[in-house]
Amino acid sequence: MAPKSGRGKANKGKGEKKKKEEKVVPSVIDITVITPYDSQVILKGISTDKILDVRRLLASNVETCHFTNYSLSHEVRGLRLKDTVDVTSLKPFLLKMAEEDYIEEEQAVAQVRRLLDIVACTTWFGKQKDGSIEFRAKKTRNQSSSSSSCPPLSSNEGEVRSGSASEASISAISDKFDMVAIHPTPKLSGFYDFFSFSHLSPPILSLKKCDRSGVEERCEVDYFEIQVKICNGKLIKVVASVKGFYFTGKQFIQSRTLVDLLQQLSQAFANAYGSLMKAFVEHNKFGNLPCGFRANTWLVPPTVAVSPSKFPSLPTEDETWGGSGGGQGQNKKYDDRPWAMEFSILANLPSKTEEERLVRDRKAFLLHNLFVDVSIRKAVSAIRQLMDANMNTKNSHSGPPGSLLHEDRVGDLCILVKRDAEDTSSKLCEKVNTSLAPGISCKDLSVRNLLKGITADENVVVH
Repeated sequence: MAPKSGRGKANKGKGEKKKKEEKVVPSVIDITVITPYDSQVILKGISTDKILDVRRLLASNVETCHFTNYSLSHEVRGLRLKDTVDVTSLKPFLLKMAEEDYIEEEQAVAQVRRLLDIVACTTWFGKQKDGSIEFRAKKTRNQSSSSSSCPPLSSNEGEVRSGSASEASISAISDKFDMVAIHPTPKLSGFYDFFSFSHLSPPILSLKKCDRSGVEERCEVDYFEIQVKICNGKLIKVVASVKGFYFTGKQFIQSRTLVDLLQQLSQAFANAYGSLMKAFVEHNKFGNLPCGFRANTWLVPPTVAVSPSKFPSLPTEDETWGGSGGGQGQNKKYDDRPWAMEFSILANLPSKTEEERLVRDRKAFLLHNLFVDVSIRKAVSAIRQLMDANMNTKNSHSGPPGSLLHEDRVGDLCILVKRDAEDTSSKLCEKVNTSLAPGISCKDLSVRNLLKGITADENVVVH
């Protein structure tokens, strides 16, 4: 009879192998994409990415940023891959882009908005003469002047390295991880300088939708007409249709994207657009551009400070072109997002080299901003529902301050609404950098002070 010890060793080996597999951390991978121009783009992704993440990377690459309506295919997995497909299941990591028809008008609108978004950095974020930045929120009565902490800068989908919001130079590098700083810690006054390409000629000066009510021969597959004023002052009328965009002049020229059409129609536009793309590559060695500009929660672009009475929406916010109106997380789009798992994955990403840290930090910045936007929207929605319920029943929830009025769970998010003090204008006994009140933890105190700062009387916009 064979000794039992051998069987035990075999089981032990399997257990150790399984344990090692569980400890496998995400890794950086190269994803090759063949563009509609038959050129190749190499994207830096991570092993936990999905096709949706590949689309985000394509949206910030200079060669593919102007594409909005396309599908991705794989030689093994087939055509029109779904956004939920894991990248690791696509070996080799080679994908092909294929331009698609604009089945709905909203898709054509999104193409126009993307062009506006790409060129926004040439006009929106010019440097102010005094280098100052206009604040939306003032320091509140409840914030100690000696406190060095403040809410994180959020609400911008562009690529920027996060750092201390304080003007003081605080090292973000820990000796514990034996890291060397990639760049000096950024300062608040230079926030929008990172996005500014005001030294370049804007490829387009203006773009507006035209009224086509008087057009006699309107094709059924046409959606709308736009008038584009390009960098040399020339006006070009373009029609958006199912098959793409076409020129309404004597010569019929059609293209799937608005950028390609304008490049064919005007050498001046092609030169200005090419200069902008070159500047993006020089600005970032990966060729990533900050796509999806939105007004920061705490700051406004310098152009607004020059003319406070005018506060136009950034392209991705402009509802005229199908923008979100500001913020992310509408229409229950991210309700099922596994926040805890995604943050855990990012925390375990390798970060010993500069390249690894750049990949990790960019994804962490975008995920954190999205999380903050979604959380605030869910919190506001919960409070609004509670207020509407009170108005319908003509009653107000009673109970002592701190009592739970509403609780809701949306995926990984838990939303709690608690009763506040009757007189909200009165000062709380708890203050930053003072002794804690009995029964209140440091964590609860910091959260309460942060929320009270955000919703202070001075911040009318937040209210």
